[in-house]
Parts: sequence; C-alpha cells; structure tokens
Amino acid sequence: MKKLILIALLTATSLFSFAKDKEAAGMPAKKNCVKLNLTSLVYKNFGVQYERALTPKIAVACQLRLMPKGTPMFYNSLETAIQDDPNASAGTINGLTVGSFAITPEFRFYPKHVMRGFYLAPYFRFRSINMGTGYTFKDDNNVTRTMTLDGKMTTFGGGLMIGSHFNIGKSFSLDWFILGLHYTSSNGSFDGAISGSGMSAADQLKLRNDLQSTLDDSQFFKKNVVSVTSNAASVSTKFGMVGLRGFGLNFGYRF
Repeated sequence: MKKLILIALLTATSLFSFAKDKEAAGMPAKKNCVKLNLTSLVYKNFGVQYERALTPKIAVACQLRLMPKGTPMFYNSLETAIQDDPNASAGTINGLTVGSFAITPEFRFYPKHVMRGFYLAPYFRFRSINMGTGYTFKDDNNVTRTMTLDGKMTTFGGGLMIGSHFNIGKSFSLDWFILGLHYTSSNGSFDGAISGSGMSAADQLKLRNDLQSTLDDSQFFKKNVVSVTSNAASVSTKFGMVGLRGFGLNFGYRF
C-alpha cells in the first residue's frame, strides 16, 4: 500500500511539473475552452464556441450559432417605415419570420500568449437562413389577395476579426469579439401560393413588377429573378455584401 501511495504521489508530481513546464514554455495547462455568447442571447440567438490551443501562440476555434424561427427584433418599426414609404409598392409586406443556423471556424494568432490577450482571427462562415413573409395586394377587380413566400438563403464568406481573451480565476474566461470585417456571397430562393381563383395576365404582370421593383430598390438584393403564374410566385436572388462581426462577449469554461 505504501508503495502504491508513493507511486501515485510521484506520478501526480510529475504530471504537475510537466503542466507547469508547458505553461512556462507558453502553453497553458488548460488548453480547451467552451464559451457561451452572452450578447447574442439579447437577440434571441444561441451561440456556443469551442477553442483549443495548438502552439504557444496559435489556437483554433469553431462557433455554432442558432436563431429559432420567429419575428426579428425591431421588425415592427421596420414594417411601419415600409408601409409609410410613398415609394413602396402597392402590396403590403407583413408577418416576417426569420430563423438561422451558422457555423464559423477560425484560426487565431495571439502575439504574446495563446488564449490570453489580444488576437487576430481569420475566419470562414457558412449560414443558412429560413425566411417567410406575407404579402397582401389587390387585383384589378379590387379583390384582396394574400401570398406567403417561404424559402431559404445560404451564405458563404470569410473575414478577419480582432478580439481579446482573458482569464478569470483558474477555470473561467471572457472572450471579447471586438470587431471583424467580412465579405459574403448569398443565394436565396422563395416560393408562395396566391389565394383566390386564377389571376388574369394583367394582374400577374402587375404583381411581378411590384415584387421586382421592391427587390431591385432595396440596398441588399442585386440579381433578382421574379416569376408569377395565375396562382403562385417565385423569387430567386444572388448578392454579395460586406458585413461586420464583433461586439460580442463570451463567457468561457477552461479545461
């Protein structure tokens, strides 16, 4: 029994010494960290990131982010502004719902110590967005018609972010996404059925022009294709844009 105790003590001492030597060489004793994005919770998003140290100055990380489908924040104000716009199309947009899933792998370079202090993070992002919106309009017979457009948009892109990661006690940390800039390319496709009996050719043309002008006049959608039949409509769009990433605070557990 005494020999077993002695062996256990020697083994524990050796492991402790090894961990201290690694930390002294620049590698932390705890090379893994799981983090919860606190800022995203305000926007009904759930973001979790895993980070692992690879060398004294390099780490890799990957974030998963989920937003359950629902009405986005500030949508009521946006909807009011659209309806009050005299240049808006004759139709009425209502009931917008959005849900999304995103994965963001990144490579982190820490100038001083891995998983401590400021870092530069080149990253790649894939995002899938499910969207739905109602559209109400009147045909040539002054009959109110409704249409619900549903579909998905996929986004690919990459960029560079600067942040700061600092420890709290022995096992916790805060990771601050300060500011990042990225470029993304997006493709979207949406389809909807129109209420009532089949529309006339004139109504189909009018609806197509209204939808086309709404998309073309926006600040985001660039390559838009709209088609309308007597009882359905479809919209496809492709566009690229520059976006920001950052202002996020993540609470982490190190192990």
